[in-house]
This record gives sequence, structure tokens and C-alpha cells, in this order.
Amino acid sequence: MAQLEIDNLSVEFRTRHGVVRALESVTLSVARGEIVGVVGESGSGKSVTAYTVMALNDEAAQITSGRITMGGIDILAAQPDAMRQLRGREMAMIFQSPRTALHPIRKVGKQIEDVLREHAGLPSRDLKQAAIAALARVRIPDPERRAEAYPFELSGGMCQRVMIAMALACSPSVLIADEPTTGLDVTTQAVIMDLIRDMSRSARMSTLLITHDLGLAGEYCDRIAVMHAGHVVEIADTESLFDHPAHPYTRQLLAATPVPESRIETLHSIPGQLPDLRSTLPPCRFSGRCERRQPICDERELPWTELTPTHLVRCRFPL
Repeated sequence: MAQLEIDNLSVEFRTRHGVVRALESVTLSVARGEIVGVVGESGSGKSVTAYTVMALNDEAAQITSGRITMGGIDILAAQPDAMRQLRGREMAMIFQSPRTALHPIRKVGKQIEDVLREHAGLPSRDLKQAAIAALARVRIPDPERRAEAYPFELSGGMCQRVMIAMALACSPSVLIADEPTTGLDVTTQAVIMDLIRDMSRSARMSTLLITHDLGLAGEYCDRIAVMHAGHVVEIADTESLFDHPAHPYTRQLLAATPVPESRIETLHSIPGQLPDLRSTLPPCRFSGRCERRQPICDERELPWTELTPTHLVRCRFPL
């Protein structure tokens, strides 16, 4: 049974330059203990999806259709006070820019204590040690001393680890990790991702992993959703997606992923660019970049094709 369900979600942003149709008919689900990756280029709608789930979108955002439920709770219908209680306790997010997310003039240990005080119900005497333990969990050296530091005294990678410690402090039911390994060295990336995977399995935490790194998604995710220009274009179990990518965009993404033996002259780039989301868009937003494009791609609503029960693709001419 899915712990997090996103059904037919569409989001627009009203700007002075026009209406930006950031998401259209996005459908995703994450079961208990499952890690689902969301991959795609910058601007494809990955972070907008995450912020909408957490009810943290900008005031300019307008949800025009869809439903989001977490453990049976209707997120879009929840009152602000109810969402504040859910965030941190039942739902947590690792933000892409930790220096922006952390309070700049409050010690990092105190910031973790704030989360524990609000959501874990710990007595005051236990908060400091619990915050230090949360920092130690993400392999921060000398956590007692680091707990007394301000964010500006820490490196970007260290701030990212503090952000992760804060998100995991209350063992949430749903974790949204938006590029959680940004700024971390390869060894620390593995430590953090192993921790997230272990928590997902042991505590049956549902994890939505947003990443540009297809290698990372391939190693840690049970299923992967591919996004392009506000559409989910393919969803599959990880093995099927890598072995039999069906959407032309997925194939282009995989081809553009460097491998150890790659040389600079052999690196592949995806032709074209993302469409202007303020314009009138065809049913398939990838059609302008697709070598398999046919007139029907611009004329009719785009269908989902079920290749297997665990592999769906939104394309008229899947590969």
C-alpha cells in the first residue's frame, strides 16, 4: 500500500511574464519502505513536485488539479497548522540549498533541538544529547563541538549533513530528499545514502529521491520516474529502466550519463532545450526534441502504455 500518493497533479505559476505550466498530470506513488527516484534535467519539475507535496510552494503557485495523500491524509486540504505538525514529524525534506534552509544565526545543534522539541516530545534535559546523536548519525566529526557551530562556520558539505540530520531526527514516515548529496565527497555520499536506505528498510520510511545523478538513482532506488518539462514520461522498476528504456527522452538521458571510460569528445548531449512552459504546448512536451516525432504526437492526448505491470511509458511510439 502506498504511503505517499500523487494523483493527476497540475501546478501553474502566475508571473508578470505569463502563466508557467510547471506540472501537468503528474502521478506518482511511494510505498512503505520504498525508495522512488525522480530524475530529469533542471527545470523538469522535480523540485516543484517536492515543494508541492510539502505545501511549501510560493504564493504564485496555483494547484489546478490533482490530489496528494500521505498515510490517508489529504495534504492539499490540510490546514496550515495541521501541515506544520506533519512537517518534521511525519514528513521531512532534505533541501537542495542547506545554507538557505538553515537559520544563519542559530547554532546548528539548537536547530535540531527545535525540531525534536516540537515533534519528538522529548524532555528538555534530553534534547542536547539527542541533537548530538543526530549529528553523529550522519558521520559529522566531533559532533559535540559542531553542535555549537553556526552555519556560516561550517562548509557547504557539513551544512548538508546537518540538514540531513535534522530531516531524519524524528524518523519520519515520508522523506523527500532533494539532491541530498550536493556538495558531499563520494565517500560521504555513500554513507548518507546508505543511512537513508537503511532507514527506509528498517523503519519502513517512504523516500522520494530527487537527483540528477542517474548512477545514484540506479544504485539506491527501487523504482525511477523520469520527468521532462513538467510531465512524468516513464516509470519503471530500476532494472527495467536501465535495461530497456522505452521513452526517447529516457534513452537520451542515459546516453548523456558519463561512464568511467568516457572521453570528452565522446560525451553525448541531448539536442534542443526544454520548451517554454508559458506557451501553448503540444500533448507531448518532448516532441520538439524527438527524432521519432509524428504529426499525431501534436494532435491528440498523450496515452500511457503499459509495457509490463511495473513499467509504464507516456509515448505514442515507445522504443
